[in-house]
Amino acid sequence: MKALCHFLSARTGRRASGFVLGVIGLLLGLLTPALAQAIGDHSNPCVVAREMAIKGIAIYERDVDQGIAALNSAVSLCSTDPGISFNLGLAYYMSGNAERAEAVWDTLYIMPSASEASNREKAVANLAWLKFELGKDKESLQIANEALQLFPGNWSLAHSKLYALFRLGRYLEAYDWLTRAGFSGVRATQWQNQAAEYVVETLWRKFRECLSPKKGKPCEHDGQLPAVRQAINLLIKEYPSDTHFIEAKDRLLSAYLDKEADQPYPIDLPHETWKKSGVMDDHSPLLDDHIQALPPIASWEKRDDAYAVIVGVNRYQYLRARHFADRDARHLQRMLVQRGIFKNDVEHVRLRVDQEANLSTIRDDLRWLVRQGQLNPGAVLLFYFAGWGTPQGIDGTFGDALLLPAESHPDAISPQAAISLSALQESLNTIKGAQVAVVLDSCFNDHPDCSVQVRAGAGAGERSISPPGLAATGEFFQGRAAWLVSSLHKQSGLHGPGRQGHLTYFLLKGLLGEAEGVGASADGWVDLAELQIYLQKQMPDSDLFLSKPLKMRLTKSKGER
Repeated sequence: MKALCHFLSARTGRRASGFVLGVIGLLLGLLTPALAQAIGDHSNPCVVAREMAIKGIAIYERDVDQGIAALNSAVSLCSTDPGISFNLGLAYYMSGNAERAEAVWDTLYIMPSASEASNREKAVANLAWLKFELGKDKESLQIANEALQLFPGNWSLAHSKLYALFRLGRYLEAYDWLTRAGFSGVRATQWQNQAAEYVVETLWRKFRECLSPKKGKPCEHDGQLPAVRQAINLLIKEYPSDTHFIEAKDRLLSAYLDKEADQPYPIDLPHETWKKSGVMDDHSPLLDDHIQALPPIASWEKRDDAYAVIVGVNRYQYLRARHFADRDARHLQRMLVQRGIFKNDVEHVRLRVDQEANLSTIRDDLRWLVRQGQLNPGAVLLFYFAGWGTPQGIDGTFGDALLLPAESHPDAISPQAAISLSALQESLNTIKGAQVAVVLDSCFNDHPDCSVQVRAGAGAGERSISPPGLAATGEFFQGRAAWLVSSLHKQSGLHGPGRQGHLTYFLLKGLLGEAEGVGASADGWVDLAELQIYLQKQMPDSDLFLSKPLKMRLTKSKGER
């Protein structure tokens, strides 16, 4: 969010935008302070100073130092004009001298006449944000609090207050204020969700400490666990309509009763991870806003013969969660139907997330996908899966790779109870003439982050459902389709800051346009071959695998964006 605003005092009758002023008919040259003072003996010096400031702003576009000198001269001539002082501070800020800008705006903030200026709201909003950028969170918060009493609907002031509270670690205070401040709309909802997530994370951190208490300090008896229970109950009582707290209570209870129950993926907290100064936002790695704001490409650029099945399983019924898989699938589907060649209807794209991603449904969808390829020569077919995978051994050697649907049980995993990639490969090989791609944000080896860990019995610890030493090979994925697999011999991994699977995070960034023209001439489109080269550069430590390059156009990177 851009907090700085550009303006001149309303009393000049002129406004500046980005320091660009078209001063039609302005014949006055830049006056020296001495000459201006001489004129001021017989007239109002502030009138002359404002004309000097206007000229100084115009000069700033050509010469920063001279422009600032002119504005300083204007302030010296009339130190009580808030518009001139504001623009001097803005000039310092735009030139990279935030400290001088702060000094000027601090003076403006306490200037008695400034309270009469119509643009005081913008000035104080800028000062609050500048204090935050300089790492002076408490000062930023104080200014924002005072100003919000006068301008309660100002989004820039709200931004400064919220982020100052976040970096101070006062998450519940931030959340409570947002629920009462009267802000509405998408941005307000995002902020409130953000604050609620941080509040819940603080509770989970206390709970996780209880799972590994220090010797001699059992958590149940030192008051920490009861305090967590009391806190979540109070939150639900105070904010009964917020599902963040209701869900947190259910999951905390499940985790307390069963230490192997699924827990949410830990998230970073601003007071620990945000830079202490400068512009920052812990949501900057998130792609949500970028993807949600994507405009659709023209309908004539989409294809009638492009089909996709997109699956993401985060919450399994009997297995630990594969965090963010649901987000992976939803974001990819949004990307492909907004900026891609795929039409946004169930006749062309089928999205299955969590419990809907059961074995029967996925198999039906894959049969439908293969059928479309058989009926439409030259079609584009895409299958994407984010979730758990496992290698299947035959006589002690690798024989198959399985994708696990939502209802998978650790004691009943087999090709008959999962999606067999051998069977899928055989079906895809029957398709002639179509472009076919399979993208798997999963892995098929016995790495701890690939194998599904389950309880083997009381006191027995954990065991892997995957026989040791098994891993899918590149040869296994050779066929008519192009297979893009996040990892063959390593873990597929997660991208915590972006809250996506590691492969999917960079896949999405590539589809947003970063992969366009990588390894090839830019044509305004991102294709699978460009994505592979881009992904290898972004994931140098992975053993990302693509069975063969395929110039399958997926998303448009230029045009209506």
